[in-house]
Amino acid sequence: MDKLELLKQFLSSGHLPFAAISAGGLVIIVFLVMLLAKPLGKIVKLLLHAVLGFALLFVLNTYVPLEFLHLEPNLANCIVAGVGGVPGVILLLLFQYFIAK
Repeated sequence: MDKLELLKQFLSSGHLPFAAISAGGLVIIVFLVMLLAKPLGKIVKLLLHAVLGFALLFVLNTYVPLEFLHLEPNLANCIVAGVGGVPGVILLLLFQYFIAK
């Protein structure tokens, strides 16, 4: 059998709609994954930074014995410390020292 006869046999066998639907479904799934990957990546990155901010606040509260350097590890402080890093923690300390008291 040559290739042309195999193609004719495949087209007349009725398997084409299943193959087309499968390929179309695969294309749609890949498109949706590509569409949602970027926002989900940003959310995961923000949560990871918040966890790192919590760890930084925990280390600061545990190993620095100064009273005025105590920051509660709540969600807002964790996000600011995670996204801002060390400058974010310094900003939180300045805010607490000058404004909150």
